[in-house]
Amino acid sequence: MVQAIKRDEVYIDPEGIYVETQQPERRSRKPPLLLVHGALTGSWLWSSFGAYFAERGWEAHAMNLRGHYTSDLADLAETRMRDYATDIGVAVRQLGRPPIVIGWGIGALAALLYAEHNRVLGLVLLAPSPPAAALPRRPVEHELKLVPDVYDATWWGWIQPSDKLREAMPDMNDEELEKMQEMLAGASESGSARRERMLGVPVETERITVPTLVIGAGMDDVVHPSEARRTADLLGATYEYFPGASHFGLVMGSQSWPQVAGSVLGWLEERRHVMVASLTETAAAR
Repeated sequence: MVQAIKRDEVYIDPEGIYVETQQPERRSRKPPLLLVHGALTGSWLWSSFGAYFAERGWEAHAMNLRGHYTSDLADLAETRMRDYATDIGVAVRQLGRPPIVIGWGIGALAALLYAEHNRVLGLVLLAPSPPAAALPRRPVEHELKLVPDVYDATWWGWIQPSDKLREAMPDMNDEELEKMQEMLAGASESGSARRERMLGVPVETERITVPTLVIGAGMDDVVHPSEARRTADLLGATYEYFPGASHFGLVMGSQSWPQVAGSVLGWLEERRHVMVASLTETAAAR
């Protein structure tokens, strides 16, 4: 049953991390969802996705990593992937209880880095940037040199005429493509984190034993679905594949995100009681 929802926001001192929340009006007993965006984006990416879960009884907390959207500015030239994992910890501290983390792109990789040494109840990784052990190849030196210390959406190729973007993202309509480009205008991203991701970020995956879902997109020109599958195999995770979805379409394309969200919801509902039980057992052991 679809429920009425309410929206809230919080600015977390002293780190300057900003979190937008969509949650059911009646308090839920379900674990909170922490939504972590990827390169150049922010909490805006999750507006439809978060509302979908809130309407079905789940708290959806969409955070902004340092230097992104409404969070405080940061020296992105010096920002590393583990800094983003630290930001996730700031948001979790504010929640006050372990969440299920849903990450997209490099946000999914940051979620893995956080889960490596911190308590989460589960992980949902959408088109995840692969950790080192799942990389199909390592870049050559000149590829690394092409990455600026700080880059923008134009450098990445996400600011283009709509007809060009439509070819790469056929599951997004003109209005969604326009919103994407409007929100990306002026956004910046860490070239250092990008180079780390290209070289491979080591993750102690054997330490991550929580239920994990990995989703690959067949039209993804950022994270190839074979890379997503390699990450799933590395983690021993459930893998789902959406052949008609693009990278952005997974979370904001009207032809893809409802199917993706529905699949994630089904997976969460099947495992929710196991996740809550594991949290109760941990609390009792203390």
